[in-house]
Amino acid sequence: MNITRHAFERMRERGFTVEMLGKVLRRKGLVRDPSDKEGVSKIITEVDDRFWALFVSDDLKTLITVRRAHEDEVQKAREG
Repeated sequence: MNITRHAFERMRERGFTVEMLGKVLRRKGLVRDPSDKEGVSKIITEVDDRFWALFVSDDLKTLITVRRAHEDEVQKAREG
């Protein structure tokens, strides 16, 4: 997976490591939700006891940014 400079900087700031990204990518059946931007999907997932929101290109080839998941996203992920 390609990681944009912006995504790499946000990962470093927020303590999201390349190893954590690897854990996400090895999972089967990742659930993607459309984001507000065309061509971008959002993945809400739990890694190392924290929920994260990863914004990726629709083809899953590029990580655009990463942040901690919002509470409503965590609820949805737990229910789904």
